[in-house]
Amino acid sequence: MSNLAPDPEVSVARSENGEALDVFIEAAPGSTREDARGQFVSAAEGAGRALREQGLGPDDIVGGWIRFAAAPEWDWRAALAEVWQVPDPLPITAIVQRPAEPFRACSLSLHALRSPGQPHVWHGPSATPAAATVLRHGSRHLRLMSVTPRPELGKTASFAELAYDMFSRAGHALTARGLSFADVVRTWIHVRDIDTNYASLNQARSRFFQEQELARLPASTCVEGTPVGVDLPVSMDVYAVSASPEVRIETQKPGNMGEASAYGSAFSRATRLSEPGRQWLFVSGTASIDARGQVVAAGDVQGQLRCMFGHLESLLAEAAMGLADVVSVVAYLKNGDDLDQLAKAARAHGLAPSVPCAVTVANICRPEWLCEVELCAVRADR
Repeated sequence: MSNLAPDPEVSVARSENGEALDVFIEAAPGSTREDARGQFVSAAEGAGRALREQGLGPDDIVGGWIRFAAAPEWDWRAALAEVWQVPDPLPITAIVQRPAEPFRACSLSLHALRSPGQPHVWHGPSATPAAATVLRHGSRHLRLMSVTPRPELGKTASFAELAYDMFSRAGHALTARGLSFADVVRTWIHVRDIDTNYASLNQARSRFFQEQELARLPASTCVEGTPVGVDLPVSMDVYAVSASPEVRIETQKPGNMGEASAYGSAFSRATRLSEPGRQWLFVSGTASIDARGQVVAAGDVQGQLRCMFGHLESLLAEAAMGLADVVSVVAYLKNGDDLDQLAKAARAHGLAPSVPCAVTVANICRPEWLCEVELCAVRADR
């Protein structure tokens, strides 16, 4: 794995194994003096340049997120298609989740790849959900982006009913592509008014997973965020991989944390994916928590950052990895003023500043938490 920095507003991490190439990109606007649309175009242009410099293009994107400070009044998909010259829906989710950097209207996170024997990623024809499929080492890698409940339920159903319907729709979309929730590696869930709705989300998720009789719970992040373009309070992105003789998917031991399922949250702390030549670790949203599920250092951001990074290092160590193996990070801050504290803590723990990292302002699933981090890491087999 190597980290690259084409320009100050674009960060790139690259992992290559033979002909298989994965590239992670974080792009920000070149200037915050432009209006929201101008900033968006600037970030998209920077991401496009980074893709080209890695020998890739929009057709190679398997998943991405655009985080807007406010819902755009213009069609972001049309604007992106104009910048990148791509007519088809791409597997990208747009959410309202304010970037922590002052005056920044948006940021753009991408994962693109090249797989042996497959010229480009297969993209689905619909934007809801947007889908991407790759075949690699005998396994199908599937992304479903922007899964929501049925819009017609939005005015009458309870939040728990809406969340359950979202999981059901994701399940049907997986089944239609020959997979199931047993193949899900990771989910990302965005909830409006999470302080009020997280308990109902957990209720719906636990019910659905119990009905699916899942033997392995996926990794997950669940934070506050509002999907752009739909008046619904919850949305989800899904990453699933079919196992094969060459590919294994396992729940990672929780390190010095307890299992989230022990106190009613149906997700694993991390999922490990093993493929020929590489090990991947997908770490769930991780905060300042003890082994019994209690918040550590309530009200103390420095104490929470130390605890959080300690947990990340412990999870990585269980997979024989470290922060040097990280290729993508998303950090969530309750208060944007804590951005400098987060940066200092990341440097102190050895996270390279060149790693693609999105930092957003968002409420986390417990009101006492001031910070949370998710990450993806990869290492070559030793």
